[in-house]
Amino acid sequence: MVTRFYVLVLAAVSVSLVNTEKSKCAVCKDLTTHFKKYFDETSGQNYGGGNTAWEEKSLGSYATSETRLVEMLEKSSKDCDYKCSSLLEDQEEFLEEWFFKKQKSHPDVHKLLCIETLQRCCPDNTFGKECQECPGGTTKPCSGHGSCEGAGDREGKGTCNCDMGYNGTTCDTCKDMFIRNAENNECESCSSLCEGQCVGIGPKGCTQCIKGYELDETEGCKDIDECTKEGMGCGDPLEDCVNSPGTFECVCKAGYHRVQGKCQLEGTDFTNILIIVGVHVVLAILGISSLGFRGALIFVLFYLVSMVAFIIAKYHKEGTLGFW
Repeated sequence: MVTRFYVLVLAAVSVSLVNTEKSKCAVCKDLTTHFKKYFDETSGQNYGGGNTAWEEKSLGSYATSETRLVEMLEKSSKDCDYKCSSLLEDQEEFLEEWFFKKQKSHPDVHKLLCIETLQRCCPDNTFGKECQECPGGTTKPCSGHGSCEGAGDREGKGTCNCDMGYNGTTCDTCKDMFIRNAENNECESCSSLCEGQCVGIGPKGCTQCIKGYELDETEGCKDIDECTKEGMGCGDPLEDCVNSPGTFECVCKAGYHRVQGKCQLEGTDFTNILIIVGVHVVLAILGISSLGFRGALIFVLFYLVSMVAFIIAKYHKEGTLGFW
């Protein structure tokens, strides 16, 4: 079981290395990029001994000296990875010949080495073994709205990777939910207010609107003001309707807060009613001691009914009876 696990891990690592491995063209390009970098850096320099005139006269021009070439090769080797360093070792004689004999007649060392001599790479916007043109041509590959995969590489695929909003083998059509702008011929996103594909730019180009919006002949998709529409908005007189783009909200009026879905006066609830009723019941019962049974009973009943009616009427009017 353990052996099988390690085999799977090694297989996964191998696949990962294969997928991230540089192409031969990329390795060659790395080499020529490093070499040209230090060629440019050392341009205009001298031997560094302090007496430039004597050095140039005795040792020859620094610009075409072996001292300069060795410095360029050493620095390039330090910047290179393993494959680049190996290629540098293989092509050292070629680079020497270019440095001493061809740098003026063939200033593009990448073209001379990677494209023409080793034939690992292709000219710009071409790909494959025969260096064929990328879809859409070399002047404007992928219609100018994408990148040609592997362009400049003999191992490249030449498939167009289209920019956002574009589609097709040459990136010349618009994707769904995009529309071509007649003014600049660019594919632009449909308005966010559109439900489905649009036929024009902006909200006016929508054929259907998302929830909370409706089609208007002049404006296109327009916000529905639910607060002013009959049968919409808030039904509670203690609520204020607040409209916002695409939706609305019911908020309690000033001095009220929401309790169990209903707006009530701040600091009051049904518990307060029970406390008030309870206090008055106790007071009414205490009155029995000073009245006869019949008189006390009439007093209690009258008192309770009056107080309960008063409290219910008061809190119902204020909208604070959650059960009412």
